[in-house]
Amino acid sequence: MFIIGMTGGIGSGKSEALKIFKSLSIKVIDLDNISKEITETSHQAIQEIKLVFGDTIFDKDNQLDRKKLKEIIFSDKNKKINLEKILHPKIYEEVKKRLNALSHESYVVIDIPLLFETNQYTSLISRSLVIDCKENDQIERVKKRDGIDISVIQSIIDQQINRSSRIEKADDVVINDGSIEKLEESIKSLHKKYLNLVAVK
Repeated sequence: MFIIGMTGGIGSGKSEALKIFKSLSIKVIDLDNISKEITETSHQAIQEIKLVFGDTIFDKDNQLDRKKLKEIIFSDKNKKINLEKILHPKIYEEVKKRLNALSHESYVVIDIPLLFETNQYTSLISRSLVIDCKENDQIERVKKRDGIDISVIQSIIDQQINRSSRIEKADDVVINDGSIEKLEESIKSLHKKYLNLVAVK
């Protein structure tokens, strides 16, 4: 099975790239979405998060306050590690389950925010794709999208692999520094390339 592991810094435009792959009828697996699903009220991960972080990160309806949790883990590295220990194995199992269900597809794209930081998924993927942009663009996009403090955004960027190392490790790189149309053009060109690679296999 041909699997593209897509990654990029926060605010680089991975979500937009995923939408474009979907529009080309390519099945995608989004790790952030899986993470959200397993931190819904009914999932066992919630109980484990409560044990580690306490009740203060839950609202009166017992819903996880994701913004508060994000601020905690990016200001305390140990808490971030604790959260990853809870979530990462569960996310990985879910990814494998979904890949099995998609084994008949020509290729599949998995959005893996920490592809090169954790190395957990490198054995699963056939190629890595990095969506890249300048750090200033990242900060502006995340500030506009999430309304979080610049210092928190900077802290998230600092905890991710640096741009040059990410690009160096990638098989394919898309520079997302322009319009959606330009991004679409780049993804469509890669789509053709991936279909050709699948045909050769």
